[in-house]
Amino acid sequence: MAAGLRAVRRWGLVAAPPPPSLAFTRSAFVVKKANNAQPNWLRVGLAFGTSAALWALLIKQHNEDVTEYERRKARAHQCRQCS
Repeated sequence: MAAGLRAVRRWGLVAAPPPPSLAFTRSAFVVKKANNAQPNWLRVGLAFGTSAALWALLIKQHNEDVTEYERRKARAHQCRQCS
């Protein structure tokens, strides 16, 4: 295992530390601690509303597909009796 580590160091595959000039730069993204005592109700409403809308769309599409399946099944059944 030590030979493997020596090879990694020799070939320069170990990540180098950042240059000193970048060590104290500020990130464009700031992470804040979540405040669970006061949830963002707009986001909560959008999340649940989107989920409900997608489920409604899924159920509506399923019902349409079942109706189309039954319609085609009935028409195919009549054609078999006729021939």
